[in-house]
Amino acid sequence: MSTRRRTSRRRRRRTKNAPMPMGGAGLMRFFEDSSVGVKVGPITTVLLSALLILIVILAHLDVFTWLFTPGAGT
Repeated sequence: MSTRRRTSRRRRRRTKNAPMPMGGAGLMRFFEDSSVGVKVGPITTVLLSALLILIVILAHLDVFTWLFTPGAGT
């Protein structure tokens, strides 16, 4: 008997060093990102970018001029 254990096809597919698909045919292989830092989801990104666009539009319409006018708050 052999002492070497055979791994199943499914387990071999899940290993990190699995080969890239031949030809691709529009398929992509996604690599898991193991970097450290802040992770921002797609919904948060869309909301923050929409907020930035809104602030820029309001700034172009001079909505924030009262903020930078001296003595306007008194």
